[in-house]
Amino acid sequence: MSNKNVKKGKLQKIKRPGRIGFLGYVGDLQGCGHIRVIYPYLLLNHLRDIPKIEFYTQYMSNYISDPNFYRDFTIVQFQRSATSQHLNIYKQFKSEIQKKFKVPLVYEIDDMLIDIPEWNYANLYYKENEENVKQMLGMADGVITSTRKLKEVYGKYNNNIEVIPNHLPKFVWGDIFKATDYYEEGNKIKILWAGSQNHFALKDMVKRGFHGGDFGSNLINFIRKTTDIYEWNLMGAIPTELESIKHKIKFTPWKNIFQYPSTIKAIEPDICIAPLEQGLFNECKSDIKHLEYVACGATGVFSDIEPYKNCTMKAKTDEEMVSMIEKLANDIDLRSRVFDKDHNNIRERIWWEEGGNLKKYVDTYLRMFNKTL
Repeated sequence: MSNKNVKKGKLQKIKRPGRIGFLGYVGDLQGCGHIRVIYPYLLLNHLRDIPKIEFYTQYMSNYISDPNFYRDFTIVQFQRSATSQHLNIYKQFKSEIQKKFKVPLVYEIDDMLIDIPEWNYANLYYKENEENVKQMLGMADGVITSTRKLKEVYGKYNNNIEVIPNHLPKFVWGDIFKATDYYEEGNKIKILWAGSQNHFALKDMVKRGFHGGDFGSNLINFIRKTTDIYEWNLMGAIPTELESIKHKIKFTPWKNIFQYPSTIKAIEPDICIAPLEQGLFNECKSDIKHLEYVACGATGVFSDIEPYKNCTMKAKTDEEMVSMIEKLANDIDLRSRVFDKDHNNIRERIWWEEGGNLKKYVDTYLRMFNKTL
């Protein structure tokens, strides 16, 4: 089966009673693999909202080459494939598995893997595997991305692409409690940034002459100057430029995917920030930080870039971000109003379990191959 042979036409309803089987090979077990494959799979196995349809989902990391293993699956997806080994698996799947069973192969991807900034430590890895990624995108019977911008970029490699936005699992994150409800007068305002190391040029990159990252110099200087005014919390990573004042900052090392929600909520931040450097790589990102910051009850300040176009407080420059942080820090009512706006903007899609998001997930995959519930 080739993506060029998938002709969009009238959707055919799945026969009832019916069974829909999803198999996912997960490449990233600490981030988007959980958010986009493992969590929805766990929930689908228990979904009872779609009459007379049973779901069977399974995720794995090790590839099974026996064609008979795939007889009961409706969709097989490979998440974040990149290496030559992955490419060989695609070739085996297309030539051997699909010869016996017409189960489509879907490439699932939440990131831009082709135009990564040089200062980003992932640049070298994906640069070496760029041709593999392009080949697999073209070989896939369909591609699922997390954003319309990613769909636009990857559209040159595959003509059957759909978008499934990111959602969070409510059963992991729990209920939302606004930070303004638990703030105590007189305490330092807690400001949080949470993210991975690929937001900054690491020490070895800096030594090799690469500089850059999502924190601009003016934001770095603002943090340096205000450690006595605000309680700065950095979780997961720290810019090289701030390591000399690490003792003045509350730093939380990166937690695994299961610990992350409870850890970030336990900080009880008043304000969260999400600075992103302008560029195609970041334009293709999802608004996952918008979802996470609302989930932990905090007001967010975001860079004015594609992923955060629907957020309330958007800054075009470091200076604007600093100004917004200061305004929010000095006005609890403003923090409350901004949070309510940001919450309302994503109320229908923050959780996998609400807003019909699991049904939309299934419908999107089926629609790629002219099927519907």
